[in-house]
Amino acid sequence: MKIFDFFDLDIRKQNQSEFRKIKLLVCTLLLIMSFTIIGYRTISLASINKKNISNTAYTKIENNSFQKNLRGNIYDRNKKILATSISTLSLYANPQEILNKNQTITKLIKIFPNLKKEDLSKKLSSNKKHINLLREISPREYASLLSAGIEGLNIKTINKRIYPNNSLASHILGATDIDGKGIAGVEKKFDSQLQSGRDLTLSIHAGIQHITRTLLLDQIKKFEAEGGAGIIMNAKNGELISVVSLPDYNANNYNSILNENLFNKATKGIYELGSTLKLITAAIAFESNLINENDVFDVSKPLKVSSRIINDFHPLNYAINIPEVIVHSSNIGSAKIAEKFGSSTQLKYLRSLGLLNMLSLEIPELGKPQVIMDKKVLSTMTISYGHGISITPMHLASATATIVNSGFKVDPTLIRGKTEKKNELIISEETSIKMRSIMRLVVSNKNGTAKKAEAPGYLIGGKTGTAEKINPSGGYSKKENIVAFTGAFPMNNPEFIITVMIDNPKGQKFSLGYRTAGWVAAPIVKKLVTRVAPILGVRPQLESSSKFFNNLLDFEIRGKNHGANL
Repeated sequence: MKIFDFFDLDIRKQNQSEFRKIKLLVCTLLLIMSFTIIGYRTISLASINKKNISNTAYTKIENNSFQKNLRGNIYDRNKKILATSISTLSLYANPQEILNKNQTITKLIKIFPNLKKEDLSKKLSSNKKHINLLREISPREYASLLSAGIEGLNIKTINKRIYPNNSLASHILGATDIDGKGIAGVEKKFDSQLQSGRDLTLSIHAGIQHITRTLLLDQIKKFEAEGGAGIIMNAKNGELISVVSLPDYNANNYNSILNENLFNKATKGIYELGSTLKLITAAIAFESNLINENDVFDVSKPLKVSSRIINDFHPLNYAINIPEVIVHSSNIGSAKIAEKFGSSTQLKYLRSLGLLNMLSLEIPELGKPQVIMDKKVLSTMTISYGHGISITPMHLASATATIVNSGFKVDPTLIRGKTEKKNELIISEETSIKMRSIMRLVVSNKNGTAKKAEAPGYLIGGKTGTAEKINPSGGYSKKENIVAFTGAFPMNNPEFIITVMIDNPKGQKFSLGYRTAGWVAAPIVKKLVTRVAPILGVRPQLESSSKFFNNLLDFEIRGKNHGANL
């Protein structure tokens, strides 16, 4: 036997009996090894269905480690989580590995009752090697799958984006798609940073955001309005404390939300915001040095320009100065002021205030203003009181901040502690002081249109605006309004801006049928300031304090009290 020749070469000189013993030993060892291999293969073949088919799918979870770089968290200014990511399990199948389709379907439906037999049958009959069955399964369902031992199934870990506060700041946060990529809001704007695992801290205050949303929603329901927006912003550095757009949506269900709920009325919607623009008209008048605060304008008769008649909601039968034009909200007076400084000056300041261009805010949902720029006298006049100029509420908040902040340009930002660029001076401090004084009178004076915004001790100032909605087919609707308020507090040293807009409120019995800004928007401001001022560290103060009078002017305002109707 050739297999043993090598032994014969080595032991040729040994006696014959010893040689036979060695041969017998080697043969025995070879025989044992052969039976061991055959036995092992038999056992392996008998269990192949269990190990190599049924459990191969599930053991992949052990080899498929959790993704190392979860998407970065998004925090509010106080480090409260607004958006975060977790690892979860996803179920898919390889139809080519399934031995008994009907049996597999029966087992799956037992574990996942919401799955439909027809859908599963169609998916498992596919020629593809990867079919998604469930985007997310629970640990309990995973354990049930392991016990069931279904062949052809695979489980992998995926990242899931969650928003613990549901609808809170949803328009600002935005959303991610099924692959974890940002598709809206700051999720989209800062997608690269967040995908790399780096966190993002916003200037938003979650508590104040909740208060703003609650009060705005209550007023919208009370006046049966279509929606609205509310903004609270730091008057010095532009940090946005609260940005609300209603209706909103649960950010966890972004893909199933109606488009109208996804629309950001605060930053993307452009509206004619009515008489709030008279603040800008007055500021331009003072800054142009063409008009003095004591110059008077006759508003006793409607003003006819071309084919247009400009009149006042509550006519006055005497001449009034600039502060009175703002306090009484006179369209005629505003138009005459604008006529005096002209179109070129008007457009110059609108541009410098950022009202002709899109804002540089850190979200993609931004609206571009629409302004009539034909330089005609009529256009100049109507723009002066908010007609012929459509802007976002955020534009209005930014311009208001610039006017009250000693004239320095204020750009809104959603990022806390963002590096400040060099401030640009738009109007003088002298003009700013005059404007703050007038804005305070609009709220505090018995003739002011924003009397219902008064919150004793907090020195609120601002301006209301009521405008007819633009019809999509052209012209204006007599039955639908946009109402707004923009202002600041405390007016002797403004720290925070408040801008509110409500879309199409309906007159109510308790409002005597009125649906104007004085009835609808101004009361929210009072409630808001009362609730958030203590959180923001603003303490109430006496209006008669010397500090107050050192920073504001005392204008004399004449006229009847029309505040209840404005």
